[in-house]
Amino acid sequence: MKTALECLPCYLRQAMQVVRLSTDNSELQIEALQKVAELASKMDMDKTPPENSVAVYRALAAITACPDPYREIKKESNEQAIALLPQFSDMVAKATDPLDIAFRLAIGGNIIDYGAMQSFDIDETMERCLQREYAIDDSGLLLQRLRNLDSDAKVLYLADNSGEIVYDSLVVKELSAMGLDVTVAVKSGAIINDALLEDARSAGLESYATILENGTSCPGTPLASISDELMVAFENADIILSKGQGNFETLSEAQAEIFFLLTVKCSVVGSHLAEISGTQQEKLPGEGELVLYYYNGTEQ
Repeated sequence: MKTALECLPCYLRQAMQVVRLSTDNSELQIEALQKVAELASKMDMDKTPPENSVAVYRALAAITACPDPYREIKKESNEQAIALLPQFSDMVAKATDPLDIAFRLAIGGNIIDYGAMQSFDIDETMERCLQREYAIDDSGLLLQRLRNLDSDAKVLYLADNSGEIVYDSLVVKELSAMGLDVTVAVKSGAIINDALLEDARSAGLESYATILENGTSCPGTPLASISDELMVAFENADIILSKGQGNFETLSEAQAEIFFLLTVKCSVVGSHLAEISGTQQEKLPGEGELVLYYYNGTEQ
């Protein structure tokens, strides 16, 4: 997915949010925003939005001397999710189809995104995800594919945000119980509220999966930049599960079969997703639609 005109003011909005978290120094705040405006004016619009955001966040960190402004927010998101996990685990255990409910809860958890949204109601969202239909629903195909795999088949799970990664553990635990060999990929460096190795460990994922860092501090999975280790896992996976908008934006034109699991929080993402999936645009306005979409590795 290429960067759109609408992405440029979004970078400035994100920068405003970051500088207010990073420093009280108004001169540094102005300098940082001016730098982002300069970067936006020179961006390569053929790159994906997450790839372009790397330079933005690197500049913000350099000017404010705050490399991880969301650190405390990420910790709070994890703690909040961990506190809610027992009730959701019980819900999954009692469900007629535990794996299906686990996926729904994990997709609902994708609302925890400080790059795309400034505020959200996680309780309302998790309740809604159990009742609302998917805007794109390839869940039946995914569940069938997973259940037809050999017990030692490889599943690659591309994680997205902190907090959300705790809900991902519901899915990963179910997949592990099926005997599948699960690898979870997280970011290597701090970027927005994306999940790092420490977040995966906090969510308890090491008990059910191999955890890999992706080799980047990009809020997505740019295949040209990821670590050799993750590329091997990507190429050898029997099923790839991609969480969140950033991973979708960087992989929506990849030559690979991928199941995209996300909450759509942006009209640009919604428009691109509608185009490649053949879905009516009005079904994806970018207002929190739940999506489980099978991408076959070629443009539709």
